[in-house]
Amino acid sequence: MNAAAEDALRLCLAGRISPEVALARLVLAGLTPDAIEERLSAFPTGDSRAEALKRLRRACGGGLGDLRAMLAASGLDHAAAAPEAPGAAVARLAAAFDRAVAVAPEASVAAYSLNDPAVLAAATAEIVAWLAREGLIGPDRDVLDLGCGIGRVSAALAPRCRSVLGLDVSPKMVAEARRRHGVVPGLGFDTTPGTGLSALGAASFDLVLAVDSFPYVMQAGGAALAERHLADAARVLRPGGAFAILNLSYRGDPEADRADAARWAAAGGWTLAVNGAAPFALWDGAAFLLRRP
Repeated sequence: MNAAAEDALRLCLAGRISPEVALARLVLAGLTPDAIEERLSAFPTGDSRAEALKRLRRACGGGLGDLRAMLAASGLDHAAAAPEAPGAAVARLAAAFDRAVAVAPEASVAAYSLNDPAVLAAATAEIVAWLAREGLIGPDRDVLDLGCGIGRVSAALAPRCRSVLGLDVSPKMVAEARRRHGVVPGLGFDTTPGTGLSALGAASFDLVLAVDSFPYVMQAGGAALAERHLADAARVLRPGGAFAILNLSYRGDPEADRADAARWAAAGGWTLAVNGAAPFALWDGAAFLLRRP
C-alpha cells in the first residue's frame, strides 16, 4: 500500500479525519475496493475507529466502485496540472466535471460522499450549520454559490435566504442542478466562464460562497486568477458582506493557504475572520472567511 493510503488510515485511526474521508482517500490513492477490504481486514478487532471504517466499507456497497468509475471517466485529479492558459484550464475542468456528473453525481461534488445521497446531505447540513453560526445567512440575504455543482448547498440555503444563485463552469452540472432543484423558489442556476464574475452586478449579494471549488480556481490560474475572483467578489458584495471559501487549494500546505488568505485580505481591505479552521466533523474542508467593510 502506498504512502498516501497509509497516511489516510493513520489519520482516521487517530480521529483526525472521518471514515468517509479516509475511504475516499484510499480510492484517490489508487486502491481497488478489494484491496481496501483486504487492508481493513488486517486491523485488530476492538478499536472503535477501525470498526467504524469496516462498518462503513460494508455499508457503502458499490460506492467505492462508483467513485473509482467517476475518477476514471472524468480524469479529475487533485494534483496540480501542467501550466496552461486559464481559459484552456477552465474548459478542461468543465469537460471533466461534465463527465463526472454523468457517472456519479454525488461523488462528483464530494468524493467522500462515496456517491451516497444521505452522506452528501449530512455533509451539506454541516456546511449550512456553520454558515448560520457565522451569521452569514438569513431571510434578508442574497447568496452567490460559486461552483455550485449539482446544487446541493444552493438548495439547502434557498429556504433560509432571500435568493440564491448557483454558478458552475460545467453545463452538465448546471443541468443536473436545475433538474433536481429547478422549482425551488428564490433559487437559480447558470454557467460561469470561470475566469471572473464580471457579468454580475455590483452590490448584488451579501455572501459569496465557494464550497470546494476554489482549489480549481487555483489550479486553473494560480494566485492571479484567485485574486481576480477576490476583487470581483468585493465588487459584487454589499457593504458588510462576506466571502466564505471552504477549501482554498489542494496543494497540501495549510500554512501556505493561510498565508495566501492573509495576504489577499490585507491587499483587498478584507477582515480575515476565519483563517484555515477545520469546523466540520464529516468533511475535512478548511474554512476561510473574509468580511468586507
